[in-house]
Amino acid sequence: MSSPIQRRAWKKLTEIPAGQRTAAVCRMVCEYKGQQELLDAVRQTIRQELRGVQLTKEEAQDSGGAGDVDESVLGFLLALQEGDEMT
Repeated sequence: MSSPIQRRAWKKLTEIPAGQRTAAVCRMVCEYKGQQELLDAVRQTIRQELRGVQLTKEEAQDSGGAGDVDESVLGFLLALQEGDEMT
């Protein structure tokens, strides 16, 4: 237990009553995997939807009504279009 993450995990594990820990760990692993699968599905859906959209910064700024678009938002959307993993 040399790393901080191990100590945090051990602390949380010891908060679970004895006799319920195995079931709790199994549930946590399954929930985490489910969340990751959902996140992957959402990312894939966003990429598919953005695949046909190509905006330049000028087009985004000239779109009117939407207000100013933060540079980080444009960078995030561009990274999704290019298939970069952002976690």
